Amino acid sequence: KRSEQAHGVALVLFGALIPVGEGLAFGALTLLTLIVVGRWRELDKALFSRGIGAQVVRGLVVWFLAGVAALWLGGEGWLKPTELGRWLPLVAVPVVGVSVASLPVVWARRAALAFVGALVAASLFAVAQFALDVRPGEMLSRARADLPSQGRLPSNPDRSVAGGFYYHRLKMAHVLLVGLAPLVARQLFATLTPRRRAVELVLVALLGVTLALTFTRAALLAGAAAAAATTAFAPRRWRIAAGGLLVVAAVLLLSIAPVRERLISSTDRDASDTRAFIWSRAVQVMVDHPLGVGLGNYSTVVERYYGGVDAGRAPRTYPHNIVLGAWAEAGPLGLAGFLWAYAAPLVACAAELRRRRAGVRQVAAASGLFALVALGAVGLTHDVLFHNAVALAYASLLGLVVGCLDGEPCASP
Repeated sequence: KRSEQAHGVALVLFGALIPVGEGLAFGALTLLTLIVVGRWRELDKALFSRGIGAQVVRGLVVWFLAGVAALWLGGEGWLKPTELGRWLPLVAVPVVGVSVASLPVVWARRAALAFVGALVAASLFAVAQFALDVRPGEMLSRARADLPSQGRLPSNPDRSVAGGFYYHRLKMAHVLLVGLAPLVARQLFATLTPRRRAVELVLVALLGVTLALTFTRAALLAGAAAAAATTAFAPRRWRIAAGGLLVVAAVLLLSIAPVRERLISSTDRDASDTRAFIWSRAVQVMVDHPLGVGLGNYSTVVERYYGGVDAGRAPRTYPHNIVLGAWAEAGPLGLAGFLWAYAAPLVACAAELRRRRAGVRQVAAASGLFALVALGAVGLTHDVLFHNAVALAYASLLGLVVGCLDGEPCASP
């Protein structure tokens, strides 16, 4: 059908535009959403009422309702309209999930390929930024010229880092973690020809090098943790090979002086003191508002908790920890819902991998496990879903995992 063809093309277009820019990606998501709404009678409407999809929905509903209730009970007023934008990427979970579950599996493959292909192009551009110390077109991607650039090395503001088309090292690093997920999953669980395996291994190396050149400490460590967690479910021969490759990669990355120095700096007392101070403000907000300050209200409320405490520390509008953030805004009940929606697909992916069944489902489960572990690890020290580009990548991958694990098209090899 033409409508099915248009639906598939829109899904692929969305995947291709996520690594390019948030505005373009939101435009593609809007188009995909309109097509899903228009084809609703033909689609798998029950996807999110069963299996892992139902668990994700229930967790998100509990989190959202607790956060809205906290807006009323907390007495801090309603959230700023701009904060609504933080949650828009979550639309991709049902939209992508229903799309993957309702279209032939070839469209899911094409969408994943488009995403990885665009991310490879962004990585080549990012490596060139670092190698040539240039950021052509950076100002076109920034809302305000006076904002500090995240396209530069933190320890040397005059030196460019690998920021990709985002011109932002944190966004690039965290989207790279999502992009590495399907490539690592295919290496470990897909049946590949030697030539294809070699080509995709080169792509893993390219994305890994780009990740290192973002100089994002938490992302590097989270990527290693995710690789280890995913490899643990692989056949024994691949566990040995992957372990050796991880050791070689670590040695090579540590041989790059700026990367080594950046990783070592994570043990500095100043770095840990800064994080501890930010977290202590979140804990104080939680003590004063046991039911939460309300969804999206943290940035408004927390500013007063910096006054008179340490004049030398600039107020941070978010707690740099996704658990503290969910608890401070939506209270303990909202936190339970948030963790439910995050842990349920993680457990489902692990359970699918333990079944050791070949096919698309196995690769999708490994991709989900890698990305969820990686972003969860980063989320312990960073507001990882604050950036829309990262949230779009995460929500899309979660939708793909739900669509594959619960949908019929991915059931066949």
